[in-house]
Amino acid sequence: MTNTAAETPLSNLRSKHTATLEELDRYKLVVEAVEDYAIFMLDAKGYIQTWNKGAQKNKGYKPEEIIGKHFSIFYRKEDKDAKKPERELELATQIGRVEDEDWRVRKDGSEFWANVVITALRDEEGKLVGFAKVTRDLTERKKNEDTLRSNNAVLIKQQKDLQALNISKDEFISLASHQLRTPATAIKQLLGMATQGFLGEVEPRLLDIIQRAYEANERQIRIVDNLLRVALLDAGKVVLRKKSINLPEYLADIVTEHAGSIVKRNQVIELKISKSAPGFISIDADHLRMAIGNLIDNASKYSHEDSKIVLKASANKKDCVIAVRDAGVGIQPGEHQVLFTKFSRVQNELSDKVGGSGLGLYWVKRVVKMHGGKVDISSNKGPGSTFFIKLPLEEIRA
Repeated sequence: MTNTAAETPLSNLRSKHTATLEELDRYKLVVEAVEDYAIFMLDAKGYIQTWNKGAQKNKGYKPEEIIGKHFSIFYRKEDKDAKKPERELELATQIGRVEDEDWRVRKDGSEFWANVVITALRDEEGKLVGFAKVTRDLTERKKNEDTLRSNNAVLIKQQKDLQALNISKDEFISLASHQLRTPATAIKQLLGMATQGFLGEVEPRLLDIIQRAYEANERQIRIVDNLLRVALLDAGKVVLRKKSINLPEYLADIVTEHAGSIVKRNQVIELKISKSAPGFISIDADHLRMAIGNLIDNASKYSHEDSKIVLKASANKKDCVIAVRDAGVGIQPGEHQVLFTKFSRVQNELSDKVGGSGLGLYWVKRVVKMHGGKVDISSNKGPGSTFFIKLPLEEIRA
């Protein structure tokens, strides 16, 4: 009985030792079979002791070619000259582990971007016995990151160039517009003096020519004014100054302002105020006046004589709606969005006769958007179009 009791602890110890060896063998087989990571051991001075399949695949060396060599063989010359391998071992020894991402060298001399982890190994007494080194090839990731970084740098430069170009464009348009407006204003004054008789009596034949020149000059001034306004708008220099206004009186004043030019075209304009329309709204009266006026002017220009234009104000649960309806030539649905882009004009039977800069509706859309609203159109090819300015009630409540 005594011998059996004495042999039991020894038997257990041998079993545990055998199990430990088997576990180490299995671990060794796993490490050696890994192909995506280079996993190998270094002695305390940095000389290679083991070599797995991943290391051979990653670095190109067979076990018999590399075991016993110093691990600095994987570093570039400038790194070796700077004692980087020695520093990494010293750091791992001091803090237990060091991680690095940098270029490494394969057997054939080619370089690859590597993630490297070096871990210090110590025995039970704390004595340094070597290092475990794991290397992963991240070259593809590095290339992708560099490509993204390069593309991003290009995009940033292009963005800056476009911003500078846009600033230059706005400055040019503003300067050119001012330079154009000055002589145009002088011409207007001189032609006006001639038509009003301040320069003496003018023959009817010449008076007709002068009147035509005056009207052509007026169109040029309007185009220059449009260019100036859009340049300021695009440069972010237009700031809304809202105030409370009486909507029915405001719209009536706009109708009165445009009545003269509409009568000249043998047209009429009618104002309708729905019971649903708000009495007062808070808006930038000057800028919105120009937007509504532009829609009225377009409605008149693109309608035939003896037609009627209707300006109507109403409201639904969300928006105050200001609509301008004409009896004009109509616009095909596919051309609706083109109307609101800069310098665009839709061709129809009246477009050549009317002329224009293609900036008016762009201005309308931008100004309405600054009020938090939007512009819509209801039209088909054929008589009549309706433009809607929709202003959110929550944005314009007085």
